[in-house]
Formats: sequence, C-alpha cells, structure tokens
Amino acid sequence: MTETFEQPAWASPDIYPEKPESSPYGALSRKGRRCQFESLEALGVHVRSSRESVEAVWTPQSGGMVPPEAVKGLVEPLRQRFVDLAESDASDARRNTLVFSLLLLWALYANLANGTLPTESVGVGLAGILLIILGLVPWYDAWRNRRSAWELNEERLVGEEHEARFERWLSRQRSPLTWILIGLLLVSGAAQIWVELEASVEAAGLVGRDKGDKGVEAWRLFTAPFLHGHPLHWALNVAGLWYIGRRVEALASWPHLALVFLVAMVVGGVATVQFIPEKSSVGASGGLLGLLGFLLVFETLHARLVPRPTRRRLCAALVLTFLIGFVGYSFIDNYAHGGGLVAGMLYAAIVFPKSRSARRPRANRMDLIFGGGSLAVLAVFALLAVKLMLAS
Repeated sequence: MTETFEQPAWASPDIYPEKPESSPYGALSRKGRRCQFESLEALGVHVRSSRESVEAVWTPQSGGMVPPEAVKGLVEPLRQRFVDLAESDASDARRNTLVFSLLLLWALYANLANGTLPTESVGVGLAGILLIILGLVPWYDAWRNRRSAWELNEERLVGEEHEARFERWLSRQRSPLTWILIGLLLVSGAAQIWVELEASVEAAGLVGRDKGDKGVEAWRLFTAPFLHGHPLHWALNVAGLWYIGRRVEALASWPHLALVFLVAMVVGGVATVQFIPEKSSVGASGGLLGLLGFLLVFETLHARLVPRPTRRRLCAALVLTFLIGFVGYSFIDNYAHGGGLVAGMLYAAIVFPKSRSARRPRANRMDLIFGGGSLAVLAVFALLAVKLMLAS
C-alpha cells in the first residue's frame, strides 16, 4: 500500500476499545462506564438522553467500538442530542452575555465619572474581552451548532465522525514537551504572584524606553514571554498552549514545538521593540501565535493529517485572537502577536514541503539536536526570569 492511500493515524480502529460480546448493542461514556442494550432503538434513546457524554458505541455490524457518529441509524438521536446541547449552551451564553455586558457598562460608567477615556482603560478592555470570550463567542457557537444539528444527515455525519476520531486520537497522544512548557509558565507565574507586577516587569520583561535610550537588553527577549500582565492573560495562554501545543507535538513531533515556540516568541519580541519601543511588554502570546500560524500552514500543506472540520477551528481561533487584539489594543501587544504568527507560518512553509501522505513527519537527528537545544534555552531563560523576579 502506498503512502497516498494509507489511513491517517486518527482513522485507525485501534483508538477505540474492542466491543464486548455479552450484548449486541452498547455505549461507552467518557468516564469509562458501559451500558448494554438489546436493540438499536434502545441505544438511540440512551444516546439522545444520557447525561454523560457518549464516547463510543458498538453494534453487531461494527468490528469494535466506534464513535456514535459512525452509526447511520443514530442520525436522529444525535440530531436531537446536538440540538439540546446547543440550546443549553445558548442559555449559558445569554446569561454570561448579560452579566459581562453589565460589567462592561459599569466599567464605562466608572471611567466616564473619573474623566478617563474608555479606550485607555484596562478595566474596560478586560470587561470587553470577557464579554467576547465568555458571552458572545459561545452564543455564536451555540447558534451555529444548533443550525448544524438541524441540518445533520448521513452525509454530514461522516465529517462529524472524522472530527470525533481525531479528537479522541489527539487526547490519547503523549505530549511531554507541552506539559514542560506549561510547567515553566506555572513556575514563572508563581514567582509573579510573589513579586509585585510592576517589579516583575522591570526585572525580566520588555521594558518601555524613550527614543533616545539605548536598545533593550537582548536577554529580555527570552525572559519576557514567561511573564504575564494579568491572571486572565496567563490563563488564556496556558489554555491555548495546552490544546495547540499538544496538536503540534502530535502532528509534527516535539522538536518542532520547541523550535517554533522559541523562534516565534523572539520574533514577536523583536517586532515589539521595533514598532512600539516605548511600551513594556510581557507574555507568551507571541510564541503561542507562532504555534497557531505553524498549524495553519502545516495542516494546509498536509491536509490528510487532520479532518477538514477540525482545521476550520484554527481559523476561528485566529479570528478570535484578532478580535481580542482589537478590543484590547491599548494594553495588548498586537505586534508580538503578528510577529509570532508570521514566524510560525514561515517556519512551516520552509521546513515542511507539501505532501499528500497520511503519515506524520518523523523527527531526524538534526531536528532532535535543535529541538533539544531550544528546550534547554527555554528552560534556562524561564528559570532566569524567576531568579530575576525573586531578586527584585
């Protein structure tokens, strides 16, 4: 069998357990609980109304357990379940939209009462970002999911099946480097809690300077990404790294995760120093946007590695990033975001040529050497940032 016709790793039946022989139909919850049934109708009722998420099912026709989206006879129960979930998500989103709209209005009122321009207020910007992330975007997602659920048919079910298989496969991949990077952010975040924010930025961040001042110390380009300006800033970066980092590590191997993150965070810092030298800057967003840009290009050049519906989520993440950057432009370093994004995209375009193969690229000796070196650099400067903050 040639590479062109091989199945991608996420399409392998081995990612699901073998089915038991004790009953013809059954379901496996995400927590591992098994429910057995004697008919497809009974299985459909369970899929439709179960409080637990149904991870897999089995039927007499299936060779093993499969995602429920793989069983054509479950189209109607799945449609109803997806509609119910979308309605529940929409209800939560409406509540969050109301709460954070009131918070935004209060922040605007407080700034106007103090004679401060809303565009210069961090509080107004944060309230706007929370409104977008926890209210408007979930509301839009719920509306889109509800519409998609009503349009569900056997043809569309194939795409849902592929996405379910990919997400399960991704969740089962080992991602030690991603957790190491998150660990470095945890350590540096703990140090920032111990030290005042302003003091930590002065110690290890990219400090703003006047035009007549000398250039920024080069080492700050490596330490600043491990600092953050706000707990929300830190939480968003950690959450993004958890998903995007695991995806890069699973598809392109860990050396390229380390290399892209390092290159993108430095390029993002250089962009900041070049275009807004008077402003201080911290955060791993440049490196994170580099990983996102890498995936956007890498998955386009290796389209068979990832199902199409899952690739579209990356575009949605990019649009959300631009929207947040627009709302919080007064305190968000969009130059670091843009520099990191471009660096990651160029890295993928240069290092990984277009391929029709379903095989994931393997790391060679040079990849391992440069990836290991990049990891060492990241660890050294993360610990240096912690040392400088604690000594300040």
